[in-house]
Amino acid sequence: MRPEITKFLITVTVIVASTVLGYAARRLRLLPERIAERLMTAVVVFGYSSVSFLTIWNLEISAADAWLPVLGGAHVLIMAAAGLGLARLLTRDRGEVGLFSMASGVGNTGFTMGGFIIYLLYNERGLGLVGIYALWWTPALVFVLYPIARYFGPGRPTGALGPAMLRSIFDWRSIGLPAALAGVGLSLSGTPRPDVISDLRIVDILVFLVTTMAYFAIGLRLSVYHAWAIKKLILGLAVVRFGLGLLLGVLMVALTRLTAWPLTGTGRNVMIIESFVPVAVTVVAVANMFGLKPREASVLFVINTLMYLLLVLPLVLWVFG
Repeated sequence: MRPEITKFLITVTVIVASTVLGYAARRLRLLPERIAERLMTAVVVFGYSSVSFLTIWNLEISAADAWLPVLGGAHVLIMAAAGLGLARLLTRDRGEVGLFSMASGVGNTGFTMGGFIIYLLYNERGLGLVGIYALWWTPALVFVLYPIARYFGPGRPTGALGPAMLRSIFDWRSIGLPAALAGVGLSLSGTPRPDVISDLRIVDILVFLVTTMAYFAIGLRLSVYHAWAIKKLILGLAVVRFGLGLLLGVLMVALTRLTAWPLTGTGRNVMIIESFVPVAVTVVAVANMFGLKPREASVLFVINTLMYLLLVLPLVLWVFG
C-alpha cells in the first residue's frame, strides 16, 4: 500500500475513533458534556496557535504566492455573508443563523481534510502551498468567526456586528493572530527554525493530539436526534459549501487571469479544491467556546463531512488525480 494512502487511512481512523469514543463517553456518562467546551477552547487557543506558529515559521514565502491567502480570505468573507443571508430563509432561530453563517464561511482546509487531500494529489509541493493559502485562517478566526459567535451567541449583545470584530482583537482567545504574525516575521527574516522541532517531530505530535482532542469533543456533543430537527440547515449547507463554494473558487481563479500574475498549475488547483471542502472543525470549536448551538454544530459538521467523503471526494480525486 502506498505510504500516502496509509497516512490517509490512519487519519480517518483517528477521526472516527476519537468521535466514537467521545460519543460513547457521553452516552455512558463517563464525562459530562460541558468538558467539550474546555477541550475545544484548548484546541483553538493553544493547539491551533502552536501548529500555526511552527509551520508558518518553517515556510518559504514568496511574492508569487500572495494570491492564495488573499483569495482564501475573500472566499471566507463572501461565503459567510452569503450564508448569513440564506440562513434567514431556512430558520428563524437567532443562534442557528449565526451558526449557519460560520459553517458556510469556513471550510476544513487544513491537515484534517483539504490539506491532506492536496498532499495525496500533489505531495509536499501541494502541502507547502496549503500552508501559504492558510495564512488567512487566524485573521478569519479573530475577525469573522469570533465576532459572529459573540454576536449571535446566548449573550445577545446589542449594537452592530462591525464593532464586535474590533473587540475580538483584544479577546484572550485571539492569541493565534499574534502567533501567526510572529511566524511570518521569523520566516521573512530568514531566522531558521531549530532542528530539534523537526527531529522530535513536535509538529506531527501536536497535529495528532489536537485532532484527537477536537474530534473527541465533537463526539461528546453529538446528538443524533438533532439531525432531523435541522434538516433544512443540513441540506442548505451542502448546497452552499459544495455548490456555491466551488463556483466562487473557480470565478476567483478566473479573475486572476486578468492580472499579470494569474494562478496556474498546482496553485490554481489548490485554490479550487480548498474552495469546496466540508465545514471546518474550527466552527464546532468556536460554537463550543461561545455556547452557540454546540450540539447542532457537531451534527452539521459530522453529516456535512460524511456527505463530502461519500459524494464529493470521489469526484475530486477523479478530476484532479
